[in-house]
Amino acid sequence: MKAPVITSQPEVAPPRSFWEYVKSIGPGFVVAMSWLGAGDFIDSSVSGVNYGYALMWALVLALFCRYFFVSAIAKYYLCNAKGDVSIFTGFGRLWRGLPGILGIAAFISGFILQTYMSVGIGTALYHLSGGIGGPTWGVFIWTAVGVVLTALLLIGRRSYSFLEIVARVTVAVLVVTFVTTALWLRPDVPEVAKGLVFDTPANQGLFTSLLVAAALIGAVGGSAGNLTYPEFMADKGWRGPRFRRVQLVDLGVGIAAIIVVDLAVWIVGAEVARANDLTISAPEDLATMMRLALGQVGPTLMWVGLFFVTFSSFPAYARGYTKVLFSGLYETFGRRARRYGTGESDPLFNWLQIGIMVLLPLVFALPAFPDVVVLTVAGSSTSAILAPVIMGGVLILTNRKSLMLPGYTNRWWENAILFAVAVIGVWASWHVIKGLIDLAAKVVGG
Repeated sequence: MKAPVITSQPEVAPPRSFWEYVKSIGPGFVVAMSWLGAGDFIDSSVSGVNYGYALMWALVLALFCRYFFVSAIAKYYLCNAKGDVSIFTGFGRLWRGLPGILGIAAFISGFILQTYMSVGIGTALYHLSGGIGGPTWGVFIWTAVGVVLTALLLIGRRSYSFLEIVARVTVAVLVVTFVTTALWLRPDVPEVAKGLVFDTPANQGLFTSLLVAAALIGAVGGSAGNLTYPEFMADKGWRGPRFRRVQLVDLGVGIAAIIVVDLAVWIVGAEVARANDLTISAPEDLATMMRLALGQVGPTLMWVGLFFVTFSSFPAYARGYTKVLFSGLYETFGRRARRYGTGESDPLFNWLQIGIMVLLPLVFALPAFPDVVVLTVAGSSTSAILAPVIMGGVLILTNRKSLMLPGYTNRWWENAILFAVAVIGVWASWHVIKGLIDLAAKVVGG
């Protein structure tokens, strides 16, 4: 095993007082807001339509499991005994080729997400502008505006600081937009409480409800997006076990923000869309839902919220997934790592970060571009293959006493949670792969 690549990060001290903790929170917001997207809003509102308040606990449970899994990834980064500056160095200890494969696969998965996020920015700005550009080219023009803004944000040396500012503003906007709307609707508090404590829909049994929860857990547990969190921690300057406590608080606050926003959207869906038999399948349907909830100001608030959530995700994914790619490639192919030291010093970094992850997704906003079914299938395949590998690798690394500092190997209850998430992730991956095989068979069979 080659010596770890030394990275130059800003020298920071761990927080001590309450206000220092408040000021330190950042990477958790950045990664949490990058995980959100228009799809989350649609899924949560659809759940509200289909289940009412029941099964809200499944969403909370899934994000609780994600918290533990991502914290395990962060623990290896902060508390390993070998001086590894990335979990990819740990993956390399299991098999030298693994970091490179994971880095490339994660980058592909991230690019596919970018094709959706870029169009989300354009769609939001198009509606906020009053339709400037027209129905044919309007979304493309505004997507181009979003792409240019993102490129300018990422080129500078303070790109991470900008990501943190955008993420904090996004949290504030989403809370004002959706939490305020949910409270304005005066939901049935006892029913909401019931939905948070393992309530099941009247037309579904416990087993079916558990399958829904398992699918949610499997979808988020092994996501390649989880690997970006340590990259943002490195940007913040966090290194070593003394930052473990603030890391747990930081990620917890970020996950809590997702839970609050998603549950608020769920409540609005249950109160408004369900009562009006509204079908939710696109952002425009969310705008209709918000109009029914708040009147004419509703759609504007929704488009503002959608802009911030996609504009928070788009640059964060571009930076995060590019850093993940270089962490993986540098671990497998050490010659380039020894030449440039860090991924960001590599001349290819900005070509890939800006050229592939920011500019190229603009192509998919062209009016004549068809639905990217092939990309969607590729994304599902990549995620399904990545999940068991990431989960299994993290479990092995964080249980090896030879790799972890004393007192930082997993406790029995941590292993129980992580093992359960890993098993569910493998199950979910198998069903995705099986579904893709069935789809391919239908296509081939005509």
